[in-house]
Amino acid sequence: MEKRYFGTLPTGEVIDCYTLKNAEATLEVLTLGAKIRTLTAYGYRAVGGFDSLQSYLSDDSYQGSVIGRVANRIADGRFTMDGEVYELYRNDNSNTLHGGKVGFDSRVWTVADASDEQITLTYTSCDMEEGFPGQLSVEVTYTLSGATLLIDYTARTDKKTPVALTNHAYFNLSNFEESVLTHRVRIDAEAYSEINENMIPVAQLAVGGTPFDLREAVLLGERIGHTVDGYDHNFVLNKENGEKIMGRALARAAYAEGKYLALTTYTDAPGIQFYTGNFLGEGAPFFTSIPSVRHAAMCFETQTEPNAVQKGEIFLTPGDVYRHTTVYRLEKMR
Repeated sequence: MEKRYFGTLPTGEVIDCYTLKNAEATLEVLTLGAKIRTLTAYGYRAVGGFDSLQSYLSDDSYQGSVIGRVANRIADGRFTMDGEVYELYRNDNSNTLHGGKVGFDSRVWTVADASDEQITLTYTSCDMEEGFPGQLSVEVTYTLSGATLLIDYTARTDKKTPVALTNHAYFNLSNFEESVLTHRVRIDAEAYSEINENMIPVAQLAVGGTPFDLREAVLLGERIGHTVDGYDHNFVLNKENGEKIMGRALARAAYAEGKYLALTTYTDAPGIQFYTGNFLGEGAPFFTSIPSVRHAAMCFETQTEPNAVQKGEIFLTPGDVYRHTTVYRLEKMR
């Protein structure tokens, strides 16, 4: 494990970069937002990142960040819990997106433990931060084993509160040499969340006969720009094809392949937000020189359905522990 200085925030807080490395892969993690700055496997870049702290501070695409207190969108920036209405910061038109104005992605995390194979970061979100009740103690652990990255999330609260965490890493399995339109993707889901004009789910529909049928691997370029403008949708996972990985029983959620690498995503979450970088294009370039253009990278965000809090779901109570595990397994294309 290596630690190096990455930059200093305007507040004077120092941001460090930790590197985990083995014979097959290298992972870099920042203390800002517990971000995955880079993930390389077999000599190829798999996750995009920036070379300067300033690029992260000016970025609005959540590059590699842990997302919370609630990932994705909350309609109208409010929710009701036990008869009380909680007003949140609206940062996505009328919605609250990815935790609000200053979500977990913009907070400075503390490294609790680090070794050659694993790093654990913690963050304590104070009561009513961004409008959410309760003091929430969050822990995320990244474990790198060969070219497999395991992410474990845990959280505890002193008051009832909604919690839904994920990671917003941007993948390109062709070493960022070409867009994800050249990638093939499969998602193990029989249903997806239909969304309204504000990107809030309104129904769960069968994927059959729609552009959202990714049960067999499809070339993204044959769908995007033809039958769909791009994907930014929740898929309801089948959770039938499972595997035990590092002691966790996880379901296969998605598979993708590019020019050099293949990626299989496993999770115990009920859904996955598949996002094809539709809004990229205004931010800093990846690795200083690779333009962050539309469809330059894609995300496989394992999570609960967006706006699930309105259904009375995702609430954590004192004494209970929130747990969520995701695995990204990279393999070299033959």
